[in-house]
Parts: sequence; structure tokens; C-alpha cells
Amino acid sequence: MILRVPSYYKTFQCIADKCEHSCCIGWEIDIDEDSYDYYMGIEGAFGERLKEQTVTGDGEHSFVLRKNGWCPFLDQNKLCDIYSELGEEALCEVCTEYPRFVVEYGDVREKSLSVSCEEVGRIIFSDEGKMSYEDIELPDLGIEDEFYEDEEEEPFEEDMEEFCSHLEEYRTQAVAILQNREKSIDDRIREYLKFCEKLQNVVENPEEELWEPMEYFHVRMETFDELENVNEEWMEVKQRVRNFFETHSYTEALEEYKKSGDYNEIWYEHILVYFTYRYFMRAWYDGNVLAKAQFAIVGFLVIRDMDIVRYFANGKSFKLDDRIANARIFSREVEHSEETLEILEDDISFDEAFHVKHLLGQI
Repeated sequence: MILRVPSYYKTFQCIADKCEHSCCIGWEIDIDEDSYDYYMGIEGAFGERLKEQTVTGDGEHSFVLRKNGWCPFLDQNKLCDIYSELGEEALCEVCTEYPRFVVEYGDVREKSLSVSCEEVGRIIFSDEGKMSYEDIELPDLGIEDEFYEDEEEEPFEEDMEEFCSHLEEYRTQAVAILQNREKSIDDRIREYLKFCEKLQNVVENPEEELWEPMEYFHVRMETFDELENVNEEWMEVKQRVRNFFETHSYTEALEEYKKSGDYNEIWYEHILVYFTYRYFMRAWYDGNVLAKAQFAIVGFLVIRDMDIVRYFANGKSFKLDDRIANARIFSREVEHSEETLEILEDDISFDEAFHVKHLLGQI
């Protein structure tokens, strides 16, 4: 089996107490069954603390967060008491894995890192080079197998070996389109969408008319409003974005931002490649390549909306920390719930505003 990872994968190290937006704050922390059994078997004062701070509901285990949203085992220095008391191997799966994601198909296991982690964002967006990936033979890794094997999904067709092979080639072409810096990012996005539409063999209605930019913006906002909000920071940012465009021309604000010296096409290239790498191969299970491309573009558009507002709020300034922050806020709200991702993919697949022709009109 091949392990495929981004070139920056091994660069990542958790910065623990130095992290401004700790993953141990503000999120429900689920406990896998093996870790739960282990915790319940710990004796002594720390064992009692583990039992007191664990709750079970509907067969699922989790830690009881403090009123301020902190994990009960996060100390005042933002370090983990479980790690300190029992060692790294005692951490539950979600704490061990975050911010890693896994997708497996054929004989390939792909692992990526989420920009919901600010350190991952710093690594990605500080690099002006093109993102690349490397293949590693798993027997040569010398690291513990971390892949979740709870359930095996069946691909949507029987003969998947050939399909999978082609899908990898298509993604390689899609990434090449996004990384072609001889063209503007807007032109690359248009070419990328058309390429994925061709793969999906979608037939457009030639009579379809484009809408005004603000109509598209409102549809985007309404789509994300319908999702369950899990992050107060996201809700505040979303409201600021909505308030800003109620009093500003969307087209004029976008054009002014794009003409500024702080508009960085490489950052958007990285975002699009990040989404493509992370989601494209999920088409191995449902055959819906276009939906993965549509999600990438919608994610780009929403993050760009956030960027425009932050640019003006900063007095017409948008720096690396702003890039990292907006990517983190979006990812933390959207990318860590399979239910949210499934709802979004359905909405994006069927809502007219997200059809390819309309997406092209929003670039």
C-alpha cells in the first residue's frame, strides 16, 4: 500500500501551548471505544478524574467541557494533563489524529492536514512554492498505522481499479490547471471548472442567464445559514460579512481588493489545491467529480468574501495572519463534520446558483 502525503506533511508539529486557537477549546472531544475502556481502567486519583470528566450519550463517549469551552484536561498553560500523566500513547484517537484527515482507495491511503489548525495554515500559506505530494511505501514508514478502519465503504462501481487510476490522472491535471501561474487565478478557476464539468459530462442549458453578484452572495450566505453552527467565531464573522455587503457594492469591493498589493493569488491557489487534494478522490465512492470541484470553488468564494471584509476592516490591509485566520475559521466550522459536508455537497449539486455556468460568473 502507498501512503500519499503533502510535501509539508512531515514539517507539521503541534505547537501546543503556543497555539492561539487551541483544538482543545470550543469543540466537543469524542472518545473512541478503546480509549474509553482504557480510561475507565485507570486507577487512583487521576483515574477518578477521568471517570468524572467523561459522559456517555447515545452510545458515544466524550469529555465534559468546562463552561469556558476548555477540555477538562487542558491545564492553565494549555498543556494536556492526560499527556503529562499517562504519556502520548494514552491520547484518544481524535486528539492523536487532529489535524490529519484520511481517505483510502484502492491500494492508496492519502493523509492531509486541515487548515482549521493555525500552524498548518502558517506552513501552507508561508510557502510561495507550488504544493506537491509524495508517495511512501507503508512498510518503510516505521510509524504506527493510524488509519481508521471502523467501516469499509464500497465504491459505486464494480471495476474500480481502472476508474481509480484515471481519477488520479484527472486530479493531477486539475492541480496542474490550478498551479499554472502563467494565467491569473480567475482564469485558472474557470478552466478548472470547465475541466471537471467535462469529466462529469454535465449538459448546460444555453438559455440560462447569469445573476447579479449580490444574488450569488445571498445564496452562499443562505446555504451556510442552514447548517448547524458549531463555532461562535464563525457566526460573528458571517454576520460581519453580511453587514458589510449590505452597505457596500459587492463588485466594487471585490475589484478594489483584487487590485490591492495585498491580494495574493498564490494563497488562493493553495486553498484550491488544498480542497482538490482533500476531496477529489472521494469521487471514488460516488463518481461525482464535479461536486468535489464545485465545493472547492464555493469554499474559495466564501473565504474570499471573508477576505474582502477583513481587508476593509483592517484599513485596506490583508496580511499572512489574516489569510491563516480566515482559512482556519472556515475550515473549523465546515470541514470537521461529515454531516455538514454531505449537506453542502447536496446543496451545491442541486442549487441552480452553484451550477458551473453560474459559478463561472462569480469568479
